[in-house]
Amino acid sequence: MSDMSYPTKEKSQFMNVQGGEKKVMKKILSVALSTAMAFSMFASVAFGETAQATPQQAFDALAAKGILNGYPDGQAHLEKDLTRAEFAKIVTKLFGLTEVSGKLSYKDKGYTATNWAVPYIEAVTAANLMQGKDTVKGIFDYNGKVTVEEVAAVLFRALKLEQPTTTDNSASVWAKGYAQAVINAGLVAQTTNFKANATRSLVVSTAYAVDQMSVQPTLTVASAEATSPTKVVVTFSDKTTQTVELTTALVEGVETTISFKHLEKDYTAKVTLAAPKVVSVEAPNAKQLVVKFNRTIDAESLISEDAVIADVLKVVTVTGTNNVTVNGAHVTLNAGSTEATITFPGTEFLKGQYSIVVTDAVKTSAGTKFPTFTNLITVADVVAPTVVSATAVAKTTTNTVTVKVSEPVKKSGIIAYVNGAAATATVSNDTYDTITLTTGTLNSGSSYDVSLLNVTDYAGNVANPNPIKTTVAVTSDTAAPTIASVTPVSDKYIDIKFNKKVNYQSFVANVRLLNVYGESQGTLSVITSKDSDTIRLQVPAGFKVPDAGTFTGSLVFGASVKDTLGNTLGTALTQPITITKDTVAPTVVSAVYTSGKGLVVTFSENVKELTGTPTLINESTGQLATADFTTGAKIDGAKVIYPAVAGLSGNYTLRLPATLVKDDSLSSNKFVAASITVTVETATSTDADRPSVTGVTYTETAATEVVITVSVKDDKGLNVASLRDLNSYTYGDKALPSTAYIVLTDTTGTNSSAPLTANVNIHIPKTSISESKVFTFVAAGITDAAGNGALAYSRDFGLTDGVAPKLTAATVSTGDTSVLVLSFSEDVKSTTVDKADFVFTINGVATTAADSLYTANAVTAGAGNDAGKYYVTFTVKSTLKNLDLNANNINTVKVTVDTAANIEDTSGNKITTGTEVDAK
Repeated sequence: MSDMSYPTKEKSQFMNVQGGEKKVMKKILSVALSTAMAFSMFASVAFGETAQATPQQAFDALAAKGILNGYPDGQAHLEKDLTRAEFAKIVTKLFGLTEVSGKLSYKDKGYTATNWAVPYIEAVTAANLMQGKDTVKGIFDYNGKVTVEEVAAVLFRALKLEQPTTTDNSASVWAKGYAQAVINAGLVAQTTNFKANATRSLVVSTAYAVDQMSVQPTLTVASAEATSPTKVVVTFSDKTTQTVELTTALVEGVETTISFKHLEKDYTAKVTLAAPKVVSVEAPNAKQLVVKFNRTIDAESLISEDAVIADVLKVVTVTGTNNVTVNGAHVTLNAGSTEATITFPGTEFLKGQYSIVVTDAVKTSAGTKFPTFTNLITVADVVAPTVVSATAVAKTTTNTVTVKVSEPVKKSGIIAYVNGAAATATVSNDTYDTITLTTGTLNSGSSYDVSLLNVTDYAGNVANPNPIKTTVAVTSDTAAPTIASVTPVSDKYIDIKFNKKVNYQSFVANVRLLNVYGESQGTLSVITSKDSDTIRLQVPAGFKVPDAGTFTGSLVFGASVKDTLGNTLGTALTQPITITKDTVAPTVVSAVYTSGKGLVVTFSENVKELTGTPTLINESTGQLATADFTTGAKIDGAKVIYPAVAGLSGNYTLRLPATLVKDDSLSSNKFVAASITVTVETATSTDADRPSVTGVTYTETAATEVVITVSVKDDKGLNVASLRDLNSYTYGDKALPSTAYIVLTDTTGTNSSAPLTANVNIHIPKTSISESKVFTFVAAGITDAAGNGALAYSRDFGLTDGVAPKLTAATVSTGDTSVLVLSFSEDVKSTTVDKADFVFTINGVATTAADSLYTANAVTAGAGNDAGKYYVTFTVKSTLKNLDLNANNINTVKVTVDTAANIEDTSGNKITTGTEVDAK
């Protein structure tokens, strides 16, 4: 595509339109402006997200209006790429352009008056919406494919969008401005491959959206809420939102009118920056707390390395026995940093009533403290987990399925199958709501059945039905990764965020830094050591920020940079970069002492060059405390760890000398001397050893139940709740029946709530065993008191059917209407079936009654298709002939199992007596 294909002097082009063409352009602009909102609202249709109308439905609607045509075979072929001629017709019909006849502006082979596309190509040319690909030779290339960036250029013209000042997209140089304009207008996702051909499906869906919104609805501001002094979230009448970044900070408590653009239209809204407050604290399930704030929080005031900072949040048990560990619990923030979700570690969960305290240590992004918030909540989780999604992505094949569930679930006990084959199920260690299934080869473009048994939340609610069954479609991903953002971290590191996970090793010696003149400054080092969507790079050795304090240049990524599926960039990619000299010194954030771990001092940023010795003062005595700040002292990112500090109890002040550390920047800014209060925490468990199952035996009592005994042990103590949880065990790949119960015996150890050994007696009623066969029993959910899970232990048992057979039906044979066919719930021994086992009642009179007109004959076993069934006939006493059960005088026939019946199934279970069925 040449740079001349879509000239940039938009205003002069429109001004040069003459006569009737001027009227046409006026109509185009009128329609285009009135449909700007349509493009925004239906952008998801065009670029791959879910919409109300399918592409086929959109095609059918537009075809009915004459805007589109199918192929000669009558099909839409939405999967095909769109040609430039086809696109010209769509634009002409959609915007009501006048078709131009008698004019041939291009010299393409076959571009004659009889060519169906000529009137449309001439129309879009006259309207300055499309031009030739080779203006020198006069070639339109009507059979060539139209690209997404060409579509973007037409939208830019038709909607008269503003040219952006900066760009960040994958379009060609000539089209970057057009692409960025439609991205900024919300019409196209930034991750779209603009250089790719536009499919008929994409363009059809977009055209349909415009057609459906020929009149722009009145859009008003419904509300505006300031989440920080410089950020306002505006909600419109159609429930869409826009975040407005302000150049002038709001003043707390002062109503201010702000002005902004939305979809190229000017809006105003009144907003007041509210005082910081905690809006609510809720427990959506037994494993998590959600804290909502009315302002964007400073993440570092609540979180350190994805965990709750000590004593910032407190959860105190009021009623109930379940205590939870808050300090160090995992935290995630929503996109606006106004909502924090805390997930408690290990097997801990909430049950009962709790007092929640959010201290004033939490700050807004502007540095203002949130007032201390206290609330009382009651947690009684009775909602079972459900599957939210099942996804799998592959370039060609994969062996991994990711299942997202509605809440955290237990890590052990899940039995998984993908297309009937056993799969390994691994639950995520942080939020416990993602299950990764590892299975055999799965092919891109194919769908597979997924079955999950014993998915249980931490309150013991089991997914219903059990197992959960769903399907997963393996999505094909052959697209190159794209850059979402480039963020300098100090003046030494740069974070590159992509639209998906990338292979960190592909960045090694593959990213160069250029100055503004294009001169290489060297190759960047890769700091990130695992595949991620964000890669941290270090500036080249010897690089310095100019004395002026700012370096402006670019990063060049090699063509072989790839995602985790192996999709490469394909061509070298250049991104602008501005690096500012770091002049901010590190500050101390917290100092936390834990028995067994020592003293951990956290700073505001990564530090280096640990020198100097802190001073520790005991506040209760006012004297210096003895502490070993030398042995094993080390730096870990933003933390300085003193593992040899021990024996602290009470209140302490830690004085840190100015020579202690420097920040990890090119400037090596020195720490300024400071003092901080030490938080002394209680010791946490260091138990990392799994419990073990030492044996499984079973006893089958003749008539009532099977008792399976599981022997377990642990060197620190077992989790009794996991031992007594029915979901910790399965048999025959199924959950234990709800009528089963568990009793512990032979426990040892001084702590009855965490015994060192135990025999787990699982009582299973025989009435829940429906057939005699070998069952595989699995103990897979046992944990110790520290949350370590035992390895799955299985054993095969031959169990006997304990379910009594039942008479289920009596029907008149279709082949011989004198025969009554008896059916049972399972096979029964033919030697035990006799007519004396039943009471046959015809027209309300039992055949054994003296006044009965009929007698029952012997019951015989069925054959062929009636194997397992039994036949009986009746004799008419007056004629000694077989009774026709379909005779007009036979109104009702009932069969009842006699109370003295001795019919047995193949396992010896006697039939359920008293059962009555109607034959007619």
